[in-house]
Amino acid sequence: EFALLRRELARISDSRFARGLVHPPEAVLSLSVLGLRCGHTSLSAIYRFGDTHPELLSGPGLRRSPSVATLSRLLRMVPAAEVRQAMPSFMVALSRMRGDRMTVASMDGKTMRGVWEDGEQLRLWHVFSRQGALALDQAQISGRLEEPRAAQEWMEQVSGSVEGLRALTGDGLYADADLCQAIVAQGKDYLVKLKK
Repeated sequence: EFALLRRELARISDSRFARGLVHPPEAVLSLSVLGLRCGHTSLSAIYRFGDTHPELLSGPGLRRSPSVATLSRLLRMVPAAEVRQAMPSFMVALSRMRGDRMTVASMDGKTMRGVWEDGEQLRLWHVFSRQGALALDQAQISGRLEEPRAAQEWMEQVSGSVEGLRALTGDGLYADADLCQAIVAQGKDYLVKLKK
């Protein structure tokens, strides 16, 4: 699974000059993902994780653990849009490898506890497949009312790359005319369930 992730992340462009490069971007991203999955949530913790587990560095393609400054600089240079494009193809390939079928996904927005940006708590919209226990995508939003817009953008730009997806669920907030129109434009159907 980790090799598959690295293969997908290798498609991300690198704007640095080739001369003197030590850390490939997919290797730094792979180490960061592995560190986060192991509960290391800061750059210094990810550095220490790589430094204290040198046996893990060859998998991502690193000779040594990148310093905190290097992690910070390289992760800022990575185009978020390219990572967002790489992740659905990784999820589909992972699902295929595991033998899962991602036919149903759920959409929801969440406020991230303890995560602040520009003086406000970070809010994310995400779409999640319960069958594969995989997050298919996420996007930053400023508030709850932006969730339908994020879902519409996902329908228009990303959903076609998730093969086998037959149903997308969400709460009443997603009964939005523009979102429903985007769903129909993708050749899909929508059903709005109303409660008393």
